Amino acid sequence: MKTIGAIIAAFVLNFGGDYLLHAVLLKPAYDQTPQLFRSQAGMNSHFWAIVAGELLFAIGAVLVYLRGVEKKPWAGQGLRFGILLAIVAVAPGVFITYATSPISHQVALHWMLGDGILAIIVGFAIAAICQPSAQSA
Repeated sequence: MKTIGAIIAAFVLNFGGDYLLHAVLLKPAYDQTPQLFRSQAGMNSHFWAIVAGELLFAIGAVLVYLRGVEKKPWAGQGLRFGILLAIVAVAPGVFITYATSPISHQVALHWMLGDGILAIIVGFAIAAICQPSAQSA
């Protein structure tokens, strides 16, 4: 049951955080280069892909966490896991997008920082939810 709860929490946090970062905070920067992105109608018609990507990230993150969880305090594990998520899931994608798309280095940096912080928050949430109960410790 904790696994399902952690997947739901990771999905909600990441989906909401990505919305805040990309549709609110970085929107003015994206609006400066509209030729690089789909129109709002185009994005809306591909919304299913956004949901699928966020769901796959949440499922994968929780399952990887559960495979590597140790008998150590959950907060430290959440921080470590969030940093690792940022290294393997956020940074490579931003670097590759920066190399292949004409986005500014400022947008790439803000994107990496924002999604990196979000990865750490998601890591903490997964660790907090998946920590062993007192009965199983």
